[in-house]
Amino acid sequence: MADAVNVPGYSSNKAGLYLIPVCTLGTVALALVVARIYTRLRRTGKLYLDDWLIVAAQVLSVTDTAIAIAAATHGWGKPSYMFTPEALKETLRLQFALQVVWIIGLCLVRVSVACSLLRFGTGRFWRISLYLIIGLQVLISSSYIVIQFGQCTPISANWETVPDVKCWNTTPIVNYGWAIAAVYIVMDLTLSLMPVRLIRTLHRSTTEKVLICVLMSLGLLATAVACVKMTTFNDFGKGDVMQATIKPSMLARLEEIVGIIACSLACLKSTVDKVLKKLGILKEHDLTTPSFVNAMSLPSIGDQREDSGYGVSGKGSVVVEHGETEGYDA
Repeated sequence: MADAVNVPGYSSNKAGLYLIPVCTLGTVALALVVARIYTRLRRTGKLYLDDWLIVAAQVLSVTDTAIAIAAATHGWGKPSYMFTPEALKETLRLQFALQVVWIIGLCLVRVSVACSLLRFGTGRFWRISLYLIIGLQVLISSSYIVIQFGQCTPISANWETVPDVKCWNTTPIVNYGWAIAAVYIVMDLTLSLMPVRLIRTLHRSTTEKVLICVLMSLGLLATAVACVKMTTFNDFGKGDVMQATIKPSMLARLEEIVGIIACSLACLKSTVDKVLKKLGILKEHDLTTPSFVNAMSLPSIGDQREDSGYGVSGKGSVVVEHGETEGYDA
């Protein structure tokens, strides 16, 4: 009887800690991506590389959420003692798939942001910096895929007990995670602050410039989530595998979802601008000079790239219909 009293009850299920924030913010992210794609198609009639990448990231995000719900249905979040061997095996298999999909999805989010910034600048340093970020992100994500599939041999040892299993020491993996987390923070800061140079050239009110800065810097929220996620690194491989993985998995997903929300909101600046003007926060004003042109060396009409996503109105001008700045709105 004493043992029965000490056994945790069903109320210890921690699945809600993952599902509630992930499903709530995931719904917001999905709505914003749909709005972004609708706005892009309405203004330009086609999608660009960064749009396709964020659509792919959103599809993977929805897939990841579906996998997490399936894992929770099998018992993820409950204490391990409550699992049957078959349920434990299936839940661990779903957790493995959850991590693989997340690695790819997070990669696509950062690459999408970098690709969108590539369309805003023509300077050599600007483009080289972004290409380096893209290449580094792809390499890091590829390394995590290798770790995911190679850390235990055979691979089925990740979700079931097999004889003669060989697994890597987790200490180097944790140390690698700390190093990559630091790299991610630097990358996110770079991607969030790079647009400041462009925003300084805008002939707009101070209030609107602040709004643009806020929208373009929302990626710092993903950086904040990544910093919080780092606090869970020392607990890697410790505790009940069905409960200890809930918090780090939730923070990892929020990092991805917040990234999707941030880059989608930045592309919906015009919509946010109109809402704030109706509320009286922003005032109507005349746009005397197209965005992003004062301090940048843009190609002539004949050299303007077809895939840039910009409309051309005179040599060196980057505008679209009704004086809106497509670089922000579409």
